[in-house]
Parts: sequence; C-alpha cells; structure tokens
Amino acid sequence: MKKITLVFIIAIALMMTGCQANNKNLYLPEAKNDKIYTTVGGNETLYQGEGYTLTVPVKNYRYEKDYDDGELEETWEYIKNDDIQLKVSTYPNSDEISARGAFLRDHDDYIFEDLTGYSLCGTKLNGDQLWFHLYESHGTVYIVSWEYPEKAKNSLKQELAEIAATFRLIE
Repeated sequence: MKKITLVFIIAIALMMTGCQANNKNLYLPEAKNDKIYTTVGGNETLYQGEGYTLTVPVKNYRYEKDYDDGELEETWEYIKNDDIQLKVSTYPNSDEISARGAFLRDHDDYIFEDLTGYSLCGTKLNGDQLWFHLYESHGTVYIVSWEYPEKAKNSLKQELAEIAATFRLIE
C-alpha cells in the first residue's frame, strides 16, 4: 500500500510540474524557411544527414553514428556532460504512428506528457527530460530528440531546442 501511495504522489507531482517549456511555445508549429542556414562566429556547421540537414555547434558537441534495431541513430553528445545530447533517429519504410510508437517504447523510462495525442516531452522520475519532434518524408520518419538532466543550465536547454529547430528535410 505504501508503494502505491508513493507512486501516486510522484505521479501527481509530475503532473503538476509538467515539462517546463523553453521560452518559446513548442506546441505550436514554427514558420520554416528551408533556404536559410545561419552560422554564428564560425562555430557551427551545417551537417547533412541521410535526407536532412542540421546545424550543430562543432566546438561543444561530439558526433556518433549507430544503428539500433536497424534504425539509424545519429547523436551529438555535449562534450562536458554526455547525459546531454541531441539525436536524430531515422525510421525508413515507416509511418508516423509506427515510428512514434517505436520511439516511445525505446524511451519507456520516461513519463510522456500527451497533448492532443502527440507527445512532445517526457520526464523521468529523477527529473531528466526528453523532448522530440517528428518529421515524415517519402515513407521515412525522422525523430529529432534532445535530452538533459534536471540540473542542466537553462541556457543549455535553450541551445538544444534551438539546434533541434534547425532540422530541415531535404526534398
């Protein structure tokens, strides 16, 4: 009975705090201009993946490429703390519902906030957060996700959201 009460209290606390948004409303679609890529002070590079581009600060992030159950995962880990990372997961020959389900199963240690049927943010019991956006193009689904511990600096949380916002599909 004590375990059930503890789980109930933790669930209520998570529902009350929710995922804290970074100064912009991530629940609304953003305007896109696929022709503009910005570099700031020469510290960022435009990475061209398989079917997409992403602008990443090369000074602070280390790139890794891996295949997990046949899906390509490209990860940029923050050099000073590998618990902070941005990832692009590619689901070929998939639809949005299947890819989203696979992604959520792979991250079942997070409790996801569900807004109108589309999860954007998950929180672990220790406060770590995982955000994601989903893109689909010609039968391939891309999920751009970024995660960080609860105690990460707000400026770093904002930086990860801004890097993720540079994701563009190549048509």
